[in-house]
Amino acid sequence: MAAILMIAVGAVLLVPHLQTRFATAAGPVANWTEHRFGKFSTAGVGGQFGVGLLMGAVWTPCVGPTLGAASLMAARGENLVEVAITMMAFGVGTAVPLLILVMLSRELLLRWRGGMVRAASTLKMVLGALLVTAGTLTLTGLDRPIQTALTAGAPGWLTALTTSI
Repeated sequence: MAAILMIAVGAVLLVPHLQTRFATAAGPVANWTEHRFGKFSTAGVGGQFGVGLLMGAVWTPCVGPTLGAASLMAARGENLVEVAITMMAFGVGTAVPLLILVMLSRELLLRWRGGMVRAASTLKMVLGALLVTAGTLTLTGLDRPIQTALTAGAPGWLTALTTSI
């Protein structure tokens, strides 16, 4: 099911007509969300807390495996130095893009807006192609031989790093 979903999402990203149909189909949900949460203010400490809460909800599926493994190791009292390093690396990796955005002024972002919109269009097509490819490889089972070949060709230190936790 995940492979089919990846192919479907990739197709939507690749085909402008499908993007329009998806936006039309999702319109009622978007209207409900706007009506329900559109008056949400991001001003002040409470508003910023809400933005952070939303960001945390969106990031949770991505960060769960890393933080889950590190938290489990910490709870067991295993490799506490490694846990601390993992958590620190994760925190720094999460903070750096946010700090870069904060340091860029609103004026600079507005100047770059046109270029970012054009780049987003191209990146959307690239992401769509990658999703269709990954979904197709997964659906056909061809992802396993590729993964095996990449693992076999990877340097030992990289395999040890990615499988040590």
